[in-house]
Amino acid sequence: MRFSVNDVQWNLAAGPGDAAASESFSTLDRVFELDGPRVSHGGLCHVIKLHLGGRDYYVKRYQNRGKHLLKAFGRNRAATEHHNLAYFARLGIPVPRVVAYGGVRHFGLLRRGAIITEGVPNATDLQTLALTRPDLLANRNWVFAIMRLVADYTRRIHEDGFTHRDLKWRNVLAETGETPQVFFFDCPSGRHVSRLRRRRFIVRDLAGLDRLGKKYLSRPMRLRFYLWYRNQTHLTKEDRRLIAKVVTYHNRR
Repeated sequence: MRFSVNDVQWNLAAGPGDAAASESFSTLDRVFELDGPRVSHGGLCHVIKLHLGGRDYYVKRYQNRGKHLLKAFGRNRAATEHHNLAYFARLGIPVPRVVAYGGVRHFGLLRRGAIITEGVPNATDLQTLALTRPDLLANRNWVFAIMRLVADYTRRIHEDGFTHRDLKWRNVLAETGETPQVFFFDCPSGRHVSRLRRRRFIVRDLAGLDRLGKKYLSRPMRLRFYLWYRNQTHLTKEDRRLIAKVVTYHNRR
């Protein structure tokens, strides 16, 4: 049996038109040397944006250190995120194209990892659109199209026993055209759960969407979203109980 102190697994899926990306993302070490404007930053990971060969790329880099060291015993979040995006695509849910992903373990402990996705042209996350494009939120047809798609995609994963666990407006991309498309992304924590535990995480997912929904959408629109999610025209007693848990979720935490 061969023993390796450092086990590096790096998967590059750049296409023929990604010559610049293939060079920049050729190894995990090189990915961690890249510099660009930071899009987001947290204790466990950060995202930078790069423009290469006429395309935008988002480089999400994970590093386990400090208070997050215990997570080194867990899953490779970059690989899990790639797995979940591929799962969404199999369900017919659009996702950004993954260009590269992987990580390195030191003596079996995950030290760092990364996942790189190609930017979706003319698409921005819903949270940013809510802050910067009030005209879109005032466009009834656009809002209906977006919310119907988000409801449909959320129902698909829940009916399949999958829960996102971080389903928020900032993790949903939306195109800004007249016939917009919606993309799910940034899902390193999602997984299938048993039927007994599923309801709790379904409430969490719906409450995550409603956190900004209640700020930017009317009450009739929020109700319409739920009916689309349930694929129904009227509420049942069970629906009312579930809605009550969703709207009070953040008050109980």
